[in-house]
Amino acid sequence: MLTAKLKHHFIKKKIDKFSKTLSSSNNRSAQKINSVGIITLDCFSKQHDFAQILNQKFQFRNPKTYSFRKFSKDNQKSYKHFSEKDFNWRGDITDTSLQSFLEEPFDLLICFFNKKNIFLEYTVTSSNAAFKVGFSEASSDFFDLDIICDINQVDLFFDEIKKYLEILNKI
Repeated sequence: MLTAKLKHHFIKKKIDKFSKTLSSSNNRSAQKINSVGIITLDCFSKQHDFAQILNQKFQFRNPKTYSFRKFSKDNQKSYKHFSEKDFNWRGDITDTSLQSFLEEPFDLLICFFNKKNIFLEYTVTSSNAAFKVGFSEASSDFFDLDIICDINQVDLFFDEIKKYLEILNKI
């Protein structure tokens, strides 16, 4: 219990520190989008085939998806999932596959979650992605583009992303 509180405390401090440095160095590249990463909850990655949606709407191939799921001893270790157990008590990432996902310089990071979750927020702030898109309900401080729609309106969400990326001349 104490370690969970410490973990939350240190991750929150890192998010706050990162958001301050993010606002002071807000230079985003104007390059075209070639590589895409998706951070989401496990329930959404099971519901939706994001690779197919991105291929259909944008012709983006091979997006990399990483999903958060609550820790359970029944879950097998996966290179596509992370949990609260992949962070130590100081809030540092201990999972090497998650760390390599965050270090990858994606041109676009799609954050498909609409509720505040400290672990998802931390992964978004830690990512080296050049352009980040997400739901405004989640944490709009970390996104370059906020989309306001219901999480169940998947087509509308991706249509809005496409519309604004065309306006910004990124696709």
